[in-house]
Amino acid sequence: CCLLLLTSAQLSGQAGLDPRSMAMGGTGVAVANPATAAFFNPAVLSIEEQRRYSLEFPIIGARFTDPDDLFGQLDAYQDQGLAHALQKSIDEVNAFPSETNISIVIDDLGNLNAALADLGGRAIGAELLAGGSTGYSGQDSADQFRWQVYVIDGARLGGRIAYRDGDYLSGFLAAVDQVDFDNLANNTPAQLDALASYLTYEVNGVTGEVSEVTLLPPAETQSSLEHITAIRKEVGVAISTRIGDLAVGVTPKFTRLELFDYSVSNETASESGFNSDDYISNYEDFNIDVGIAQQLDNGWTVGLAARNLIAHEYAGHRLVLADENDPMSGVMTPTGNSLDLTPTVHLGAGRQEEWWTVAVDLDLIAQEGLLPQLPRDQFLSAGVEVDLAGWGQLRGGYRLNLDDSGRNVASVGIGVSPFGIHVDVALAGNQNEVGAAVQLGFRF
Repeated sequence: CCLLLLTSAQLSGQAGLDPRSMAMGGTGVAVANPATAAFFNPAVLSIEEQRRYSLEFPIIGARFTDPDDLFGQLDAYQDQGLAHALQKSIDEVNAFPSETNISIVIDDLGNLNAALADLGGRAIGAELLAGGSTGYSGQDSADQFRWQVYVIDGARLGGRIAYRDGDYLSGFLAAVDQVDFDNLANNTPAQLDALASYLTYEVNGVTGEVSEVTLLPPAETQSSLEHITAIRKEVGVAISTRIGDLAVGVTPKFTRLELFDYSVSNETASESGFNSDDYISNYEDFNIDVGIAQQLDNGWTVGLAARNLIAHEYAGHRLVLADENDPMSGVMTPTGNSLDLTPTVHLGAGRQEEWWTVAVDLDLIAQEGLLPQLPRDQFLSAGVEVDLAGWGQLRGGYRLNLDDSGRNVASVGIGVSPFGIHVDVALAGNQNEVGAAVQLGFRF
């Protein structure tokens, strides 16, 4: 089997950075915090009624999801020592061939096959992002521009197990079941030649009968732990203005990406003896976000944002030695794994009153999984905020995954905001996922 720890298809998402958004279910397209509007919709910079500068640092967000208890199951698999047990029983039948001993091999093959198959399909994911921003927001006049500069540094990973040992182990089971180990002479060379992938044999030179059969266990199961992690550094400048009643914004941004693509046997998945430089591919790219927002006469604000308008594909590479005896013969070779960054479009609506805010966001485009086996993401998010006379905020929200209801997430958060100093904290999660974010900001 193969565990692919792959970055999320929606690599560009930054909702995990902003604790206000996280607490409100991931909303922000129409009523984002202006101090972090560039993460959601740059047009919101010109929606804010109060003119103000902001400095937000640090902003830290993290998420972890293990919906199938992958770590626990992988540890349990390694603790069982099933591959070692199979090797031991094969050694025993090679030394003392008998139907009794081969029955133990058959049991061990079945146990190993079942355990590896049980790992198949288990998924895991995580992200850790940190950043900061500074800017000027507000609707002073229709012809003035508002701006925000931000930086992001962090990593995202996720993935799924793909089981690949079934054919070999099932073939091994079928092969040993065809051999008579109580009386080796009952087997024929023609019969055993057909099983050459799993055993060797010797023939008595005098009688012409099979005199010895040796099973060939796999040197190592095909199970592997393959990591693909994206380490991303991004700098962007959001600019917005108003054209009549319509706020418009654009965010040009520069991204540096390190794609780490590494594989290790799942028998030794916790070992760390490797040179990371042998598995890293470096990329630098430009991209752009755009957005619009408008305040309606009924008090609601609607927004539309499109992120990463320029699609990019990032291919994984690993160092492969042309000559195993020459460590200098390595060539960076494509692994076939890749990370696709595609445009996303998001619609939002919200209403802000003196003491409360409500918001709803919808992803208009479902994000495909990085591989065909990976689930898609398409979120419908809703959140509410209650303001306590400008000194504090209570928040709650819910995020529906329209493609996988098992990944729905509830969230809560608080804010403390005395004298222009803002501290925001959020928690989000379900029984298989947990997220947290914290932010310190100054607005004046």
